Amino acid sequence: MSRARARSPRPPSGGPLHWLLALPARLRVRWLVILAVTGAAMALYAHTLMTASPMPPGRAPAESGTAATAAAHR
Repeated sequence: MSRARARSPRPPSGGPLHWLLALPARLRVRWLVILAVTGAAMALYAHTLMTASPMPPGRAPAESGTAATAAAHR
């Protein structure tokens, strides 16, 4: 049996998704897009942290202080 028959056919390249994802590189604004996406992700994460409710008192660590911490690490 030949290798040509054993291989599955390659999917067609191109299409609208490929064209859309390659657009920043063709316009030479790749780093601008990377920075914009990173900035948006950081802003969304900061918004999540700022609006999150605080940890309930029942879930806080029971012991505090340096002596308790030193004893726990022995």
